[in-house]
Amino acid sequence: MSWTTGLIKIDGIGNEIADFLDDTTFFVSFAQSKSDPDEVFHMLGSDEEQTGQSTWVGLIMPDGISEDGKIGFEWNKGSEYWRSMTYGEDTMIGSKIAARGTAVEVYYFKPLTKALSASIRYTSIKYDYSGSNGFFGNASAPQEIKKDMRNASGTVAEATDLRAYLRYRF
Repeated sequence: MSWTTGLIKIDGIGNEIADFLDDTTFFVSFAQSKSDPDEVFHMLGSDEEQTGQSTWVGLIMPDGISEDGKIGFEWNKGSEYWRSMTYGEDTMIGSKIAARGTAVEVYYFKPLTKALSASIRYTSIKYDYSGSNGFFGNASAPQEIKKDMRNASGTVAEATDLRAYLRYRF
């Protein structure tokens, strides 16, 4: 597998127009994955090269209520043969970055003290193709997920994750 990624991040999109915009971060990332299988060792369910793409867009801004609370919005879209480079999970439902479909996330973060913070996060993923977390062999072959798809293989059409937590750093 080989990957190419480009990221643009802008910290402070207002450039002293307003404190709210000065404390707002915008980012956009475009990524591409390309498999390099052979006749014996398949990748993404194929012995041919496959190319996938992913787009990730996000906005993190002040909450407008407190001095240091932040609210964030993120959107991801992965294509049929997209494969992220990490197995790292960012939700209990799997990696939103690895989704072969559309993921939307909304979150709120608030420092409570120097060492204690609180957060709540909602993530929704709607899969267009199966195999989002697959990598090698034929098990990760993308199959289009139809609207009311139900099958014995346990293909998931959509998933949601809601979490709230307190974090203490020492």
